[in-house]
Amino acid sequence: MGGKELKRSLGFWDVLMFGVGGIVGAGIYAIIGQAAGLSGNMLWLSFVVAATVALLTGLSYAEFVSRFPDSGGSFEYIKQGLGPKTALFMSIFMAFTGIVAAAAISISFADYLSRLVNFPSWIIIIAIIVFMAFFNIIGAKYSSYYNSFATVVTLLGLAAVIVVSVPDWGSVSLVKLNEKSWTGVLAGGALIFFSYIGFEDLVKMAEETKKPKKNMPKAILLSGIIVLIIYVLIAISAVSVMGWEELSNSNGPLAAVIETKLGKIGATALVIIALFATSKTILSNILGTSRLLYDVSRDSNIKWLSKFTTISGIGNAPNYAIIAISIVAIAFGLIGNLKIVASISNIFIFIVFGMVNAALLRYRYKNRDEEDKAPFHVWGNINNIPIPTVVALLTILVLFGYNIYNLFQGNV
Repeated sequence: MGGKELKRSLGFWDVLMFGVGGIVGAGIYAIIGQAAGLSGNMLWLSFVVAATVALLTGLSYAEFVSRFPDSGGSFEYIKQGLGPKTALFMSIFMAFTGIVAAAAISISFADYLSRLVNFPSWIIIIAIIVFMAFFNIIGAKYSSYYNSFATVVTLLGLAAVIVVSVPDWGSVSLVKLNEKSWTGVLAGGALIFFSYIGFEDLVKMAEETKKPKKNMPKAILLSGIIVLIIYVLIAISAVSVMGWEELSNSNGPLAAVIETKLGKIGATALVIIALFATSKTILSNILGTSRLLYDVSRDSNIKWLSKFTTISGIGNAPNYAIIAISIVAIAFGLIGNLKIVASISNIFIFIVFGMVNAALLRYRYKNRDEEDKAPFHVWGNINNIPIPTVVALLTILVLFGYNIYNLFQGNV
């Protein structure tokens, strides 16, 4: 194992911006049009469904990170709840959650950039992953600077969409179901869940965060609530300006909304903003997954993984882990089909989130006689079993089923 350790250089506002930035990224720019095709004018409710299920799981993440502020994130939580063998097996799913998500978002980045410059998509995919890997290599603090800047730019772009759309609010019925009825609303929620991988990336920053037992739980829950409000306002704005049918068929849906209101110049500006939104999410995915690989390698006895425990370079970062993850992400990105790659990523996300909830239930049951509560303790307990966590696990299973429905129906 390398001799250096990760440094605690991130404060509350740093990790809050990582949380908001990790969630309010590619999902809203790349997925909203396809989700509108499923849920119609009730697109806003699909966002509420996805956010509610994600926040219920966020409670589990918040309690675990307050107990075990470890860079392994879900790996550490599943190890504590379900044992090291289960955690080591699940680490494969955890790693591919971040890797495949980064690949999917790199494809979305290439689609947006191709609106401005005529470059082959495969070159753009490789370049953006390499560039975001570079930011990770120079260190978490510099990654935080870029993420914070890109997050502010992203939020300004979403704010512009909302502001120009306000005059159109009320032009359509927001409680009218389309022909897919409630199935479409739930299927849309399952598709939108792709956006909420940010929780998984955020908790992996625990070893680089000051006062993580206090700051991390607050950042997890507050970022989820902030993003929910933004997403609902965007959903209402988008269907009010364009109608869900046109929105679902548009290439770059939010750019199309802005173009409807402000013309080509506005659309170009939003494309540039979308590049920041997608790039910072790639950065977060690479960062979080490299910390997972670092922690798994540190905790296992597998010799060939030992190289990934090396902390080196000017950024005091797990550089070998960053490079390995980036290479695999490039391989998935070169598949080139956003729908296929995003659907694969969704499956991994549901599995990992479900296992984190199961791990907390098992951990609480094993320690049901504990006297000292965690700094953050999920409320609503019966015999030390948190009912919100039970609900989280059940709702994840429901949305997972609708994700499979999407795959078979050809909607993803």
